[in-house]
Amino acid sequence: MFYEDIRVGESTHLGSTTFTRAAIVGYAREFDPRVLARERAGEILIASGLHIAAAAMRRLIETRKAMRAALAASGESLPELGVSPGFRDMRWPHPVHDGDVVAFTMNTVSKRETSKPLWGLVANTIRGFNQRGEEVLVFSSVALVARRTAQM
Repeated sequence: MFYEDIRVGESTHLGSTTFTRAAIVGYAREFDPRVLARERAGEILIASGLHIAAAAMRRLIETRKAMRAALAASGESLPELGVSPGFRDMRWPHPVHDGDVVAFTMNTVSKRETSKPLWGLVANTIRGFNQRGEEVLVFSSVALVARRTAQM
């Protein structure tokens, strides 16, 4: 979507991810061996926080790909993809266990013009909720979003 098409307060469902034991262990072996160490010490297996964040980003990318494909199929022009200066305030209020299904959403909280005439800055909050309605991930992000026309 172009900057002009984005509405503050708009919420986008990004899809869901099921966290299986195999997925949790596989991610932990590759990126976060502390998860396996805690389980070997007798603790309940829980997904790495970064695994949950990576799943959210995967769902965001897949949602954007689908939106771009729909735009292209209808003959609309595709906006140039912008970069993200980063995220902040990432938290994991509740753990994610084997078998949990996490649904991710993105809510647009603000947008503003930038000194770059072809770009606007959009701020979003990404959240993940398990099947019990518990928030398991939340963070704020910003991204540069292409404008339809340059602003002077």
